[in-house]
Amino acid sequence: MGQDRLHLFGIRHHGPGSAASLERALDELDPSAVLVEGPPEADAILAHAAAPGMRPPLAILVHAADDPSRSSFFPFADYSPEWRAILWALKRDRPVRFIDLPAAHDLAETPEDDEHAEAVAPEEESEQESADPGQAVEEPDAEALTRVDPLSLLAQAAGHSDGESWWNALVEQQRHAPAVFAAIEQAMTALRDEHGTLYAEGSRERDREARREAHMRLEIGRCLEETAGTVAVVTGAWHVPALRGPSKAKEDRALLKGLPKTKATATWVPWTDGRLAAASGYRAGIVSPGWYRHVWTEFGRPGPADVTGAAARWQARVAGLLRGEGQIAATASVIEAVRLAETLAALRGFALPGLAEMRDASLATLCHGEPTALALIERRLVVGESVGEIDEAVPQMPLAADLARWQKRVRVKPEALDRELLLDLRSEAGLLKSTLFHRLLLIDTPWGRLTEAGGGRGTFRERWTVRWEPELSVKLAEALVWGVTIEQAAGNRAISIARESGDVGEIAETVERCLLAGLAAPAEQCIGRLQAVAVNASDIRGLMDAVSPLANVLRYGTAREMPLDALRLLVTSLTEEICIGMAHGCRQLDAEAADALRQAMVRFDGAIRLLEDERLTADWLRALTGVADDDGAEALLAGVAVRQLYDRGALDGEAAAAYLSRALSPGVAPAVAGAWLEGFLAEAGQLLLHDPVLFGVIDRWMIGLPEDDFVALLPMLRRAFSSIDSMERRRLFQAAREGPKPTAAARADAVADDHAASAAFGRALPLLTTILGLEGAS
Repeated sequence: MGQDRLHLFGIRHHGPGSAASLERALDELDPSAVLVEGPPEADAILAHAAAPGMRPPLAILVHAADDPSRSSFFPFADYSPEWRAILWALKRDRPVRFIDLPAAHDLAETPEDDEHAEAVAPEEESEQESADPGQAVEEPDAEALTRVDPLSLLAQAAGHSDGESWWNALVEQQRHAPAVFAAIEQAMTALRDEHGTLYAEGSRERDREARREAHMRLEIGRCLEETAGTVAVVTGAWHVPALRGPSKAKEDRALLKGLPKTKATATWVPWTDGRLAAASGYRAGIVSPGWYRHVWTEFGRPGPADVTGAAARWQARVAGLLRGEGQIAATASVIEAVRLAETLAALRGFALPGLAEMRDASLATLCHGEPTALALIERRLVVGESVGEIDEAVPQMPLAADLARWQKRVRVKPEALDRELLLDLRSEAGLLKSTLFHRLLLIDTPWGRLTEAGGGRGTFRERWTVRWEPELSVKLAEALVWGVTIEQAAGNRAISIARESGDVGEIAETVERCLLAGLAAPAEQCIGRLQAVAVNASDIRGLMDAVSPLANVLRYGTAREMPLDALRLLVTSLTEEICIGMAHGCRQLDAEAADALRQAMVRFDGAIRLLEDERLTADWLRALTGVADDDGAEALLAGVAVRQLYDRGALDGEAAAAYLSRALSPGVAPAVAGAWLEGFLAEAGQLLLHDPVLFGVIDRWMIGLPEDDFVALLPMLRRAFSSIDSMERRRLFQAAREGPKPTAAARADAVADDHAASAAFGRALPLLTTILGLEGAS
């Protein structure tokens, strides 16, 4: 009923030519209602698309109300035909709504029901299999990879091997009369008659496609009953034949009966060019979002197309980009690039130069055949770097709205490219940015990545790399369980982490994160939890790991407001527990636990140095001395203790040599001696190079090992020397070749043995290069 009033427009998603032809067709038809393929859950927010501050690329985010991690994105570019149809209807006060199968059905599926259910959206491609704006982060499944590609089949029938380029030249780079949609429908009908469906028999995707088309037919029928005038339907071209013809209402309802469903919520979120691209894994993606925007700008407006002008403006943008990167791009080269692009199009049988012709022309004339320059053009212009914007009046999720306020406050816009920010924490602007980034990290929304804190310019600077990804919108939705503002959500999340953790290191790190994020009250609660857990903690390594981040926090004490006295008291109590427990904590450990404690000792020693507290330093040195003198301590840790005592000046060269001699004496098992040496030698290249006494002790010990013991110890020796950098290892190699510097009394005897020593060294040379990791050295 009313089929004569039904007008189906089969489009390719994100196709500028499809969008231009569709606008022309809608102007001519002037329909009473417009139906668009998309999630019905978003009908309530469609009206906001016409708000003045809406700047594509944008996406509709639909997520399960009780679990935002189960979500789907439905992206739109400014040249997407669906977006143009929505704006056309809104500007003329015509009813417009989405008619696809509700996303709530997919979101209701459990991981057991569908291995791809975590991020499922109504997505397939119509002319490349493009059908609707679908999920942008999920990659195609195995079934999708075996589907029929209608675009390639049509291109082959027309005598072209490249379906993408053929379709772009035929449809997307031109503005056609409305009759083009009848031709597209005929082509798709022939393909469906031949192939039936895009997917394999019995596949999940095939069943889902049938349900989607059934739901769209029912919605079209309902609209025809409710509307007296004409109805325009904008859908992926592949679906048009299935939506045409007599109603199958009874069969369609039966097909949809009993589907799982959950409550879903929809909102607008910013999107990016990079996520519109097929390379992102978006199955309805396009190869060149930035190029398509250029095509839309040139050919999507009324009036005759300016082919030469369009080519010139693109090549001028290429030249401007190259010049901005410090490369030479002469105006004469731009002119040559335009002429070459037009010539290539003519030779290839195209009326207009497309992206392939533009790319080849740019490479030959502006890039001088240099692929690196072309890669820059591909990334910055062909794919593009645009990030969408949401109008202030559009209702957003509370956290998204709060983030928008923060972005204005700190004057950092979301961008789809890596941007480096060097923040001075002594300035209000720098501290605010740092606070925001740290709070977002607490709620698992990493807009910024901290790449450097402190460093060469002092302790008041941080270096961040920021990049906006659309998935962060889902992270914000998930974080709503913690609060409705970023500050509230970050604080509550930190408190939750501390309460649920029994690891003093993790709780201490949470304290640090709170303080860096300017969350004083949550930090105090986390400190209280840390004190309670530390009292009963017997894990020395965990206590050490707790002190390290707190020491780092104290170094920022003059840049951030924080309870410094409470922190120092906490660090003092933790350090005292560590020093008291070292005697027992370094005994009876397996190799893995001993190595983990060794690393913790190194970090803790650095923290003690950072604190510059004489009392804590003295207590730590006494604890290290106890480990060094303890025959029951793990040899690896005893070696670390002696090394740290020596580095701090608590042991002189003779005392350290005495420890070495005792640890490496013939009565000590080779494996134990090797472990001790590994602990002592960590990053000790300079120590050995400049301390002939210690060098000689180690040298004599290695020479005196029996062959079997030496062979058994080789892996451990190699590992012990691996922490020394390659330059220092080469210098050690040279020092071993020359031998330890003799004393004045020993020089005369050394001359007599020179020839014998040289011969012995020659025989040992291959083994020494193996130990030092210098294979091939001579």
